Amino acid sequence: MDSYELAWAAGFFDGEGWANTTLMGRGDKKRPQARVNQAGTSGVPAALTRFQKAVGGLGRLGGPYRHEGREDLYSWTVSSKVDVQRLFELLRPWLCQPKLDQLTATQSIPRLAAGAVDRRDEWRAWAAGLYDGEGSTYLLEHRSHAGYSIAEARITQGSKSDVPEVLTRFRAIVATGSIYGPYFQEGARLPIYRWHCSIFADIDRMLSVIWPWLGDVKRSQGSVVRAVVNAQLPLPRGRPEWGNRKTHCVHGHEYATARIRPFVARGDGKLPRDSEQCLQCAREQARERRAQRKRIRDDINGGSVSEPAVNYYYLLK
Repeated sequence: MDSYELAWAAGFFDGEGWANTTLMGRGDKKRPQARVNQAGTSGVPAALTRFQKAVGGLGRLGGPYRHEGREDLYSWTVSSKVDVQRLFELLRPWLCQPKLDQLTATQSIPRLAAGAVDRRDEWRAWAAGLYDGEGSTYLLEHRSHAGYSIAEARITQGSKSDVPEVLTRFRAIVATGSIYGPYFQEGARLPIYRWHCSIFADIDRMLSVIWPWLGDVKRSQGSVVRAVVNAQLPLPRGRPEWGNRKTHCVHGHEYATARIRPFVARGDGKLPRDSEQCLQCAREQARERRAQRKRIRDDINGGSVSEPAVNYYYLLK
């Protein structure tokens, strides 16, 4: 079997699958079961058929299961000890700890530790599987520039105790984005966490990392976002109605006579950013700070009791 497709299937199962044991009929005997659910609007989702093919045709596809107000739901299921054991053997190298624990529990074997991720191709395939199951790439209207769109990407997962392992894994593999949460959402059974990215260059890089193994649906989303953003003209800094390309600073000093000093970040190694400061304002601010320190010293030396001396110590530093 193709190890990249198995890694993809493990990522898909980590995002959408579950395993447990259920009672058989009226007796006390339990049987293991594993399932992957996926919503679809036009028949069995391609991701489910790909998953079944990746695990060697194991399991059966079911659905649609219909609920009012929701998309049709489809499933891939195995419900015998032999099939669940085979699934476990195929996906084990890439599974995250929660799903590994679920599958080992159905096999009544000791707990196993999940493997450490790196940036090899098999782990990139795992990340593509997770994104096919739980990720989305989309466009939003720009908040201040009509007609412009901005790109966002996210993966959402629920967790009852901490940041889900799948999100920290994904971020480590694609080397971008941030994880936020927990959020408490109406209708959700667990607190919600999200991996989120809103810088187009980072989204583009993330898609490039997982693109060779990404499914058609998520590729289509990514292609649309890339096409729209790349077709837009670069936005000017600032907004004209707020003084973009203005000739005077907010205090009325003319830039031509006050001179313009580029901003340089100190101490963090960042490159200078494309912004400017009125030098005359900077001089006046420095002059006011010196005058304030002098007033504080005079106040202390004069024995003022208006404020405890300890409060002035921090102002003079």
